[in-house]
Amino acid sequence: MRRRWKERLCALLLIASFGACETAKIGYDYDRRTNFNAYHTYEWMPGNQEPTGDTRIDNSTVDIRIRIAVATQLRLKGYTEPVNAPPDFYVAYHVGLKDTAPNVSSQYYSPGMAGRPFAHSIDSRSPGGAHATTPDVESSITGTLLVDIIDVPSNTLVWRGTASGMVDPSLSSTQRDERIRTIVNEMFTHFPPQ
Repeated sequence: MRRRWKERLCALLLIASFGACETAKIGYDYDRRTNFNAYHTYEWMPGNQEPTGDTRIDNSTVDIRIRIAVATQLRLKGYTEPVNAPPDFYVAYHVGLKDTAPNVSSQYYSPGMAGRPFAHSIDSRSPGGAHATTPDVESSITGTLLVDIIDVPSNTLVWRGTASGMVDPSLSSTQRDERIRTIVNEMFTHFPPQ
């Protein structure tokens, strides 16, 4: 029993390490009529961040982490915040989490069969003669981040960056900062679009 527990723990750690290394899927779209060369200044969209209703992401820590990562990329590209003038574009973000349905597998094992799956084993201790194991439940969380660039004069969306991928809730605060920085950096390699 102890060996089986260690094997399961090793398998779980191996799966978790792959999930932590998984890269986000990055995409973008933009309005081809927009002259992005005319943009020099930006501000965050006025008003409070729209709540999602999910307390895991509706908090100041997540908000600050995303805003710092986006502002850093915009500054690196030469965009500045205006002084006493309206900006050329607004920036907004949207974030969401989705719990994926768990994969539940229940297999029947015969006592004394070295843990091998056995469809119909006979066990006098259980009703009907079969012995069922506890289901293995694997659930995961998928995160999505959208970053919007809105033209100020026309108040229209002109560019949207998207990122989605698996979320590892066991990451430390520093690791979360780095993951967001990496995702936003990759997203902004497509802004301004060429």
